[in-house]
Amino acid sequence: MQIKDLCTCCNYLTITLIERNEETATFTCSYCKNSFDLPWNNETRSLIRTLRGGGGRMKKIQKRNPKLLELLAQLKEPGDHISVDPLPSDIQNREN
Repeated sequence: MQIKDLCTCCNYLTITLIERNEETATFTCSYCKNSFDLPWNNETRSLIRTLRGGGGRMKKIQKRNPKLLELLAQLKEPGDHISVDPLPSDIQNREN
């Protein structure tokens, strides 16, 4: 499965690859290859649905950058990445 998301490691909009088995879901940035695992459960499924629907951080970025939809349309293949510099200050502060 693939979603378009902001990687918290490299700070690029990119395609995040999600692989799962019966116990875990592994999220991997297709650009910097940073990855993390989450237990596969109802909360993780809800998180993925939210991300696929453009929720969370993406909505905050979109409010400050109306051209986000145009940028997201440019992400077509794993490894594609787009800089969103500077990040909105509320997201920078929350991640630091």
